[in-house]
Amino acid sequence: MQAIKNSMMMPALLLLGAALAVRPAQAAIGIGPLAGANISNADINGHTTSSIAGWAVGGRVEMGLNPLFGLLFDPQLVQSGSNFDVTGSTRKPRFILAEVPLLLDIHLSALNMGVYGFAGPDLIFVTHASGNVGAIDDLQDGDAKALALAGQIGAGLAFGVTPFMAVTADARYVHGFTDLLNGAKGDLENWRNRDVLLNVGVVFHSPSLSVLGGGGQAF
Repeated sequence: MQAIKNSMMMPALLLLGAALAVRPAQAAIGIGPLAGANISNADINGHTTSSIAGWAVGGRVEMGLNPLFGLLFDPQLVQSGSNFDVTGSTRKPRFILAEVPLLLDIHLSALNMGVYGFAGPDLIFVTHASGNVGAIDDLQDGDAKALALAGQIGAGLAFGVTPFMAVTADARYVHGFTDLLNGAKGDLENWRNRDVLLNVGVVFHSPSLSVLGGGGQAF
């Protein structure tokens, strides 16, 4: 009987070791790059808009608070804009935004896969404005506010590929609460962004720091 138990224990230990080897790291701290596409649009009073595709690039810092909750700090540089028509001609305002969201994250994981959802405020710094809102190339940097407020909500997947690294993919909706423009400009009275960000990333975990931070689970 003892021999049977021993013969069954070894495969079980091997399976457990394999599962732990690819499980998303149980870490308080994680950091890594993010990049993806931004499908952007805007709320503009009195005009119908159409979406455009842009880019997004940045990074992620995560802090696990406990095995279920954490904080995500996902600063990104984002290309945003939209098209709208006025009397048969198309206006094409464009913005480069430095977005700085702080997000509450809830996550569940099993073996090497995790799911997570997040929401929180987003500070938007307008770094560049261009395009036309009335005449050709009439939108300038000085026409945009330096700071605007938005909110983010989204969900994603995480895949553990090593004990200390996970690959992530998520989608988020960005809802602008305040106007990006200093005031009426050309055919525009206001501009509040309505963007959908699609990101992929890699997160490197530091389990040695989890002892100090309480061992929160990254995803």
